[in-house]
Amino acid sequence: MSPACIEVFAVVDQRHLQWAFDVRQEVFVVEQGVPLSEELDDLDHAQTTTHVVAVTAQSLELGRALGTARLLVDAPGSVHIGRVAVRKEARGQGIGALLMTALERVALRNHHDERGVTVALSAQETALPFYESLGYTLVDERRYLDCDIWHRDMAHDLFLDESR
Repeated sequence: MSPACIEVFAVVDQRHLQWAFDVRQEVFVVEQGVPLSEELDDLDHAQTTTHVVAVTAQSLELGRALGTARLLVDAPGSVHIGRVAVRKEARGQGIGALLMTALERVALRNHHDERGVTVALSAQETALPFYESLGYTLVDERRYLDCDIWHRDMAHDLFLDESR
């Protein structure tokens, strides 16, 4: 499957939100052992939260997404991307990068300040190379356990004036 066959769109209804939750449950709860009570939270339903899902024509027919991610608004010019998840059978096909790009566009379009927007994230250590390939850098040397998985904080500045 090529990235050209993959569509990423913002979730606007309960059915597609459930698709996002299904991906997250499969990846985080089943694969990684994160308690469901810690995986889903009130931020999932906040009015300022944006969820995106990645689909193909085939996955649409099956009524399921292949990947998902969410964007939380911290303040004008500051957002947080999290819950980035791709089903095991769909990994290695660029879906994670497409999800990130979609949310970065939402952040720049809707949540910037006069300069642009800083996108922060809490990365599982195994995913550091993926986020680094997208321009994210470590915020500091601190590492911490979240649901018994080692994480590091990363960030990436996106500018309104792309010539910077």
